[in-house]
Amino acid sequence: MENEMMKVLELVQEGKLSKDEAAEIIATLKEESVAPTVENDSYMSKSLKIIVDSDGDKVNVNLPLKLVKSLHGAVENIPAVQEHLGGADINLILEAISNNVEGPIVDINSSSGEVVKIVIE
Repeated sequence: MENEMMKVLELVQEGKLSKDEAAEIIATLKEESVAPTVENDSYMSKSLKIIVDSDGDKVNVNLPLKLVKSLHGAVENIPAVQEHLGGADINLILEAISNNVEGPIVDINSSSGEVVKIVIE
């Protein structure tokens, strides 16, 4: 966007655009840069699966990606989530969702036999 704005300003300097025309173009460029991205509905219908096998306890959590994305700020503040994610970076998981990543995100097998897996399917 910065290159486009510089080009518009150059056209004003050269007298090829009026200030009003330039202002209109720059406003449009700014609107496009903050326009919401279109979510891929088929991707957002998938689930974030968290599988924990620790000391004989087995936990399987399936969360719709739409829910995870909408609650992203709150998710990292839930103590139970932090406890069971084994130090996984929630921001990396959210970034994976934003980039439409599929498959395993986290796969931890500790020496004590604990297993933590986070998968988008």
